[in-house]
Amino acid sequence: MASLIGSYSLNFGLCFSFLAIIFGIKNFRNSNNFDKKIIFFTFLQFFFVVISFFGLIFSFVNSDFSNETVFNHSHTTKPLFYKISGTWGNHEGSLLLWLLVLTLFLCLFLFSSKEQPKKYRILTSLFQQIIIIGFFIFLIKTSNPFNYIFPIPNEGLGLNPILQDPALAIHPPVLYLGYVGSSIIFSSTLAATSLNYISVAWAKHIKKWVLISWIFLTLGILLGSIWAYYELGWGGFWFWDPVENVSLMPWLALTTLLHCILVLEKRLMLTSWVIVLSISTFTLSMCGTFLVRSGILNSVHTFANDPERGLYILIFLFCLIFLSLFIFFFVHKVENKTTSNIFWLSKETSIIINNWFMMYFLSVVLIGTVYPIFLEVISAEKISVGPPFYNKLIVPFLVPFLLAMAIGPKLKWIKSDLQNKFHIILLFIVSFLLTILIVKNLNVSFLLYTVLITPAFYLFFITFRDFFIKKLELKFLTIKIDNKIETTNNIIK
Repeated sequence: MASLIGSYSLNFGLCFSFLAIIFGIKNFRNSNNFDKKIIFFTFLQFFFVVISFFGLIFSFVNSDFSNETVFNHSHTTKPLFYKISGTWGNHEGSLLLWLLVLTLFLCLFLFSSKEQPKKYRILTSLFQQIIIIGFFIFLIKTSNPFNYIFPIPNEGLGLNPILQDPALAIHPPVLYLGYVGSSIIFSSTLAATSLNYISVAWAKHIKKWVLISWIFLTLGILLGSIWAYYELGWGGFWFWDPVENVSLMPWLALTTLLHCILVLEKRLMLTSWVIVLSISTFTLSMCGTFLVRSGILNSVHTFANDPERGLYILIFLFCLIFLSLFIFFFVHKVENKTTSNIFWLSKETSIIINNWFMMYFLSVVLIGTVYPIFLEVISAEKISVGPPFYNKLIVPFLVPFLLAMAIGPKLKWIKSDLQNKFHIILLFIVSFLLTILIVKNLNVSFLLYTVLITPAFYLFFITFRDFFIKKLELKFLTIKIDNKIETTNNIIK
């Protein structure tokens, strides 16, 4: 019964998606006020997806082996915790979780953006609904989690033993909140670009969505790294596994976007950067889904893949990329050059330098992950790109990158100077001397590790100093306010 309710709920959700689009287009053209029917249909869409998701959970908990997904990924002897986590530990269930987060973020956006322009809200909703409908069709037609089996088996096949781990059970939902959170950034950016609404006000509005997505994506990657460290015994820079690179790439793009949004919030500049990074973040998230689901990437923890279903994601991804590129090249208006003048010693310059480094790191990871695939297609030759490739290309650039991270936050917006910056040189000397003391006692390359560890210590000391000084300033400010209040009370008495 739960599977039947879940299956019908998916179809109802798809119907309400189309209704939300129809009323959205109608309201965009003909009315000056936001039509509440759009919010109503969007909420109903989310409600039915929630019903569908809980229907799948209920089927797993009750070991309903008439459901093909439950049969393939569960067992009657499994603990309750792993029965629930088995809901998203497979291809069909994980895509249903994708859909759940997509609809959740759209509802939250509509409820939290009441102060935003009507057309912007509607257009963001329409772009997001296109993505949602694409996943609805994908789920119902090719990856239905509620397929029926007859005759009903007495026992299931069970969940992959490697997946039966607390960290990995929590890892997919947290990671998806970061992955799928980039979709609302993508939709919002396309809407703002179409309406020429890329502005300081828009930057303040979208910053919270960028930050939320970044936090969840970071936590998701962290949980995955903990699992890989003790479950697979990788240790070290485990991220160079192809499937983990897939989650690392959107994180790099999202981190760069977060820095650009800070600049846009202060000054109306880097608008093109913001648009490109918003598109890139979601595109990389979709590319990661395609690469993992299609089975193209071979990894020790690629657990759910199907080449035919991966082809659908690829076609859908190309449609979204074409739409976004069309809007960027033919609709977007480049910012006025007079507002884009940047002084060479300023926080804006440091952020741009940071962006260059992050884009370089992203390019290295992208090439290292995708190059073996193209090589195999072209020449039928199989190669494996491992840590030596990434270390040789990334390690030399870490030193100036860490130095830029340490000095950049000390600079001022618009224009800065070198006065009262003696502590920057002093802390660098302390970091260098401390590094020499540590490296001399280790049996490692003196030159290499001195160059690498010194900027790391330098960044730590600069950050610690800023935190300590701000804490003291806040304490003195509190004391000053208390003294003024006491003085005022004495005068009144």
